[in-house]
Amino acid sequence: MADKQVHLIFGNDEYVVSHRARELVRGLVPPEDEALGLETVDGNVTTVEEARLALRQCIESVSTLGFFGSRKVTWFRDVAFLYDNTVGKSPTIKDLVGTLAGLIQDGLSPGVVLVVSSPKVDKRFAFYKACKSKGAVEEHSVAEKAYLAEREAATRLRGMLKKAGLRMDPGTQEAFLARVGTDTRQMVNEVRKLAVFVGDAGEVSREQMEVLTCRSREAAAWDLADAFGTRNLPDALQLVRQLLFQKENPIRLIMGIQGRIRDLMIYREALDRDWLSDAGRGRVQWGAVPDDVDAMFKEDFIRDPRTTHPYRVGLLAAQARGFTPAKLRESYDCAVAAHEQLVSTSLAPQMVLEMLLLRLLA
Repeated sequence: MADKQVHLIFGNDEYVVSHRARELVRGLVPPEDEALGLETVDGNVTTVEEARLALRQCIESVSTLGFFGSRKVTWFRDVAFLYDNTVGKSPTIKDLVGTLAGLIQDGLSPGVVLVVSSPKVDKRFAFYKACKSKGAVEEHSVAEKAYLAEREAATRLRGMLKKAGLRMDPGTQEAFLARVGTDTRQMVNEVRKLAVFVGDAGEVSREQMEVLTCRSREAAAWDLADAFGTRNLPDALQLVRQLLFQKENPIRLIMGIQGRIRDLMIYREALDRDWLSDAGRGRVQWGAVPDDVDAMFKEDFIRDPRTTHPYRVGLLAAQARGFTPAKLRESYDCAVAAHEQLVSTSLAPQMVLEMLLLRLLA
């Protein structure tokens, strides 16, 4: 791959794309040669005129040989218009991107290397096809479906822990992801903090992880659902205020509470019908379920609840035991009514959410 003259690295995993592009550029141009051998063009622009200037600079750069016949690398960095967005739709930009694609398709001059990094590239465009035909293409994207993104993040976390020389039991790993989220950059930062704190010991306890890591906005929303599940009104109210201060969408918070209520309704039913049974030491496990329920879990659910990590199953089962089926149905109806209030009235979102929690948990 290193012998290719064109490298396209793209995807919505911003950390991996940035890290991989920088790693590639450093491998192509030693630090002592960067002054004469590397030209970086900023493609992270928001207007057609800025994009036009960036493309002109990139085209000129790849059309110019290196000094004294040495290798010359052009890094077109964080290009924000290689798909059908407002800037990318501009006829001027389309023509210039087409010109760059033509240069790539015709073959760059010997010794000239082009590295392009971008958060998104339309694979239907001639530019992508030229890069794939004449160079090397890497895509680093996080799955759109939540359960797939969580699975990929769990794999990345295990790799990060191994590289950092850290050990973390499966339950703590799942709690880490629930708290930190699936963003690769955030995960890397938090693992680095743990590595510095733990040092040569290598073992990361649940308590250390919770004290040292920062809770992402997504994790705080998850904690709000947990606060509801454990009927912890003070924590739930505090988290609502924190999340609204962080500009979280109140509709998303309501939907998170509704989702948790639905989960607890399933777990309450499973407990009552002995589909979930005691596995000892405070744990529960899924047993046999009727055929129609098995089909429903597999076909109608985004994620089969039986595939949830045993640690999480135990937490949800414990939360479900704190509610009667009637209370869960009443709670769901209240959450739906609050959702309707948010979209149809001028009441302040904080008031609607706090009143909902008071009705459900007080």
